Amino acid sequence: MQSPKRKIASSQWILAAAIGTVLVLVLSFGLDQWRHYRVEMAQAERATRGAAVILAEHTALTFDAVGDAVRAVRQLRLDALATGEPPAASHELLKALDDGSPVFRALAWIDKDGNRLASSLHADPPPINIAGLDHFATLRDREPDRETLYVAAPKRSKLLDQWIWMLPASLPVTGPDGAFAGIAGGIIDPGYLSRVYASIDLGSSAVVTLFRRDGMILAREPFDSDLLGETLAGRPFITDIVVQAPVGTFHDVGPDDGAERVIGYAVSPGDGFIVSVALRHDEVLAQFYAGLWEGMARLALIVLVLAVGTWFLVRQVGRREALALELQDSEVRFRDFAAASADWFWETDEEHRLKWISDTLGMKSGLSQQARVGRTIWEIVDPDSVSQAAAEDHRRALLEHLPFQGFCYARRTAQGRRWMMASGMPMFDRQGRFRGYRGSSSDITEQRRAETRLHEAIEAFPGDFMLFDPQGRLVFHNRHAERNMQAIGQPPQRGDTMEAILRRHVAAGALPDAARDPEGWIAWRLRQHRAPASRILVRFNRGVAEVIERRTEDGGAMVLRFDVTEQEAAREALQAAREAADAANRAKSDFLASMSHELRTPLNAIIGFGQLLQMNKPGTLTPSQLEHCDIIVRSGGHLLNLVDDVLDLSGIEAGGLALSLGPADVGALLAVAVATIAPAADDAGIAIDPVPALDVGEVLADRQRLLQILINLLSNAIKYNRPGGSVRLFAAMTDRGSVRIEVTDTGIGIQPADVDRLFVPFQRLGAEFSKIPGTGIGLALCKRLVEMMDGRIGVESRPDSGSTFWVELPLAGVQDRPAAVAVGRRGGSRTAAGHFSLLYVEDNPINRGLVGHILETLPQVTVHNADHGADGLDLARTLQPDIIVLDLNLPDMNGFEVLRQLQADRATAALPVIALTASAMPDDVRRGLRAGFSDYLTKPLDVGGFLAAIDAALAKRPGPQAAK
Repeated sequence: MQSPKRKIASSQWILAAAIGTVLVLVLSFGLDQWRHYRVEMAQAERATRGAAVILAEHTALTFDAVGDAVRAVRQLRLDALATGEPPAASHELLKALDDGSPVFRALAWIDKDGNRLASSLHADPPPINIAGLDHFATLRDREPDRETLYVAAPKRSKLLDQWIWMLPASLPVTGPDGAFAGIAGGIIDPGYLSRVYASIDLGSSAVVTLFRRDGMILAREPFDSDLLGETLAGRPFITDIVVQAPVGTFHDVGPDDGAERVIGYAVSPGDGFIVSVALRHDEVLAQFYAGLWEGMARLALIVLVLAVGTWFLVRQVGRREALALELQDSEVRFRDFAAASADWFWETDEEHRLKWISDTLGMKSGLSQQARVGRTIWEIVDPDSVSQAAAEDHRRALLEHLPFQGFCYARRTAQGRRWMMASGMPMFDRQGRFRGYRGSSSDITEQRRAETRLHEAIEAFPGDFMLFDPQGRLVFHNRHAERNMQAIGQPPQRGDTMEAILRRHVAAGALPDAARDPEGWIAWRLRQHRAPASRILVRFNRGVAEVIERRTEDGGAMVLRFDVTEQEAAREALQAAREAADAANRAKSDFLASMSHELRTPLNAIIGFGQLLQMNKPGTLTPSQLEHCDIIVRSGGHLLNLVDDVLDLSGIEAGGLALSLGPADVGALLAVAVATIAPAADDAGIAIDPVPALDVGEVLADRQRLLQILINLLSNAIKYNRPGGSVRLFAAMTDRGSVRIEVTDTGIGIQPADVDRLFVPFQRLGAEFSKIPGTGIGLALCKRLVEMMDGRIGVESRPDSGSTFWVELPLAGVQDRPAAVAVGRRGGSRTAAGHFSLLYVEDNPINRGLVGHILETLPQVTVHNADHGADGLDLARTLQPDIIVLDLNLPDMNGFEVLRQLQADRATAALPVIALTASAMPDDVRRGLRAGFSDYLTKPLDVGGFLAAIDAALAKRPGPQAAK
C-alpha cells in the first residue's frame, strides 16, 4: 500500500518565509556594499593615476632642465677642446652651473679614457677613473644617438668625504675629428626627487617610484636605498606600460610588505621615464570598511529580531502541531501494535460477558468473534485444562475486581485443543462504579507443545538436570536427579537452595571429600556454583560425578551431573601406567648412564695405552707387537662405538635426544664423510668413486647427525662389499621438494625376505657369524635419526648385485638459514712446543699413569697429580699451573664443585680447566660446558683430541705461555 504524502506543517512555512526574508536582506546588503566597494576603488584609481600624471610632468621638466645643464657642460668642454684651454680653468664655470640648480650634487668632465678632468666640487680634482662603469661604456659605444640624455643606474659613492646616493646623467663628447672624446655629465641627487614626490600628500602608505623604461628604479619615496638600482624588467606591468598606454592603473602586490595596492602610472613626455603612485588597499578602503562594519551590525540586529520573532511563532505553532500529531501517532501506533502482535483485545461488561473482541482474533487463532460475544470465560474454557486452585484464584480476582495476568486455559476446537493465555484490567467510570474488564489474550498452543517436548527431552537426558532461579532456588529437576538424590536420603524439593542440598548430602555422609572440613568444602562448592561457568568432579560414596554448571540469561543457574565412575577409573589406571612407564624410562636412562660410565673407565685405559703404544717413538716394538696394538685399539673403538650407538638409540626411544636443525650443505657433508672413511676403504681394497659435482642446495637437518648417517652407510658399503669392489655416491633433487642421497655398493646384496628386518636393532641378517665386525644397531639408529629430521630412508637391493641405500631429506628454506659463523684457523701447536705445567686431578691411578705417559712424549712438560678435590684446589693456588685437567667423580667432592671454587678464587679464576670424565651423556656434556669448562672430554681418551684440547686451552691462558 502506498504511503500517504506528508503535509507540510504551518511552522515549516513560517520558518521558510523567515529564512527567505533573511536571504533577501543579506543579498541586498551585499550588492549595496559591492557597489560602494567599486566606487571607492574607482576613486582610488583616478587619484593614483592623476597624481602619477602630475609627477610625471614635473619629472619631465626636471630632466629637461638636467639635459640643458648637461648640454651646457658639454659645450664648455667642446670650447675647451677647441681653444686648448686646460680643464682646471673650467672649475669656476662648472661650479656656477652647479650652484644654479638644486638638482645636481656635482658637474664634471671625463676624458675618453674615463679619467675625471674637471669637477664643480674641486679646482684640482683627485684622479678618478670610471672607464669600468656601465654608463661610461654605454655612452662611449652609443651610436648614432649622441644627443639623448643618458641617466645611469643609481649608485652609492663617496663625495666630499661622505657616502651619498647619486644618479649619473651624461652626454657623450665628440672631438673636432668626430671621434669620442669623453663624456660631460652631472650627478643628480635622488633625494631631490624624493622630496618633490613627498610634497604631494597622498596618504601615509603612498609609494612613489621613478623607473626607466627598462624597469630600473631611479628614485623612490619613501626613500629606500635597498631598492635603488634594482630592476623590475621581469614584472609584466613594465611591458604593459611601455607597449600599451602611457597612463593607467593596475593592482599588484607590494614588494616590501606583501600588501595589495592600487598602482597608477604615467610616462613622462619626451624622455619616457615612468612614474608610479601606489596606495594600499586597506588605506584606500578604510572608509568603506568602516561603513561595512556599521551596516553589518545593523543587518545582524535586524536578523536577530526577525529570528527571535520567528522562533517564538514557530514554537507556539509547533506545540499545537505536535499535540495533534502525537494524538494521531498514538492512534496509529495502537492499531499497528494490535495488528502486528500475537494478541487480540477484548472487553467485558459488569457480568463478565464479552461485549467486544478485536478483528485479530480470527487472524491469530482461527476462532470466530461472533461465537464468543455474549459469553463468559467459563462458558469457553475446557474445565479439564485448569486446575481447581487456578480456577478459584481467577474467580476470586473477578469478584474482587482485581487485575489478573497469565491465566491459562484450553478450548476444544475442530482443529483440536488450543491453549490460550489472558490478562485483564478492571474498568471503572468517573463515579468509581465497576464497568467490566478490558484486556488481551494470545494463542500459546505452540509454546505449550514446545514446553512439553522440552520436558520430555530433559526427562530422557542421561544424567541429573536441575534449574535454579536468580534467587538461587530450585525450580525444576528431572526424575533422574530425583532418583539419585532419593538414594542418598532425601529427594530435592522445589524452592531448595544449593546450600541446603549440599548440607543434606554432607549430613548423610555421601561426600567423602567433605568429611575432613565440611564447612570449608561447602564454601568451595558454593563458589563454584556461583561462578559464570564451572566444570568439576565430585566424589560420592557410590562413585564419581562430573558436574557442569552454567549461568542462565536471567541470572539463574543450570546444573548437569553425569556419572563418570568408569571413566575416572580408566583415567587413574592410565595415569598409573604412564607413571610406571616414566619410572621405567628413568631407570633405563640411569642404567645407561651408569653403564656408559663403567664401560668408558676401563676403555679409557685400553684405548689410551693402545694409542700410546702405537706412537712407538723409541722404536721398541716389533711389527707383530704394533699389529697387536692396532687390534687392541680397533677392538676398543668398536666397543666404544657400540656403547655410543646403544646410548643414541636409547636416547631416541626415551625422547631425550634433541636435534639442532638447520641448513646443511649436502656436497660438503659428502666430501667430509668420504674423507673420514677413506682410510678404511683403502685398508679393505674398496674404491670410492669420485663424488660428482652437485647442485642440490641445502637440506634441513642436524649436520652432525647427518654426517653420522652418511659415515654409517659408507662404512656398511665397505664392510659388506666384495674384494676389489667399489662404492658410488649420488645426490639429486626430487619433485617432492627434497634431496635424495644414494650410497651404492657392489657387494653381496640382500635377500628380499630380509629387507623388512634390516632396520631392526641388533639384526645383522647372519653377518654375526662372519668375520665382519658390527653390532646391528647402526641402520636402526640411522632410520630413527632420519625420521626425526622429517626424512625417509630405504634400500634397493638384489642378491649378488649390490645394494643402494638412500636417504631423502626436505630442502632448507631461506628462513632456515643460520647466520654465517667465521671459523678461524689455529696457528702453530703450543702443545707440541711443550714448556707448560699441568695439574691432573684424578683418583684412578691407571688414568693418571696414562695421561702422564702421554705428556712424557712432549718436551719439558711438568705434570702434577692430585687424587682429591681439596688437594687439587690447594695445588692450583700454590703452583699456578698453565692448565688443569679435572675428573668429575672424586672421592671428596664432584668436579663441578671444584670448578666453582676455582672460579670464585681470584688467584685461580683465569686458569683453563678441561673436564676428562666417563660421564658422557648429552645432558652431562651440556651441563659441563655451561658450567665454564674450557672443554669437555669423555673417556675413553682420544690422544689426538686430548692434545688438541690442551692446545686450545693454552691459547686462552694469559701470561708467558700463551705468548709462545
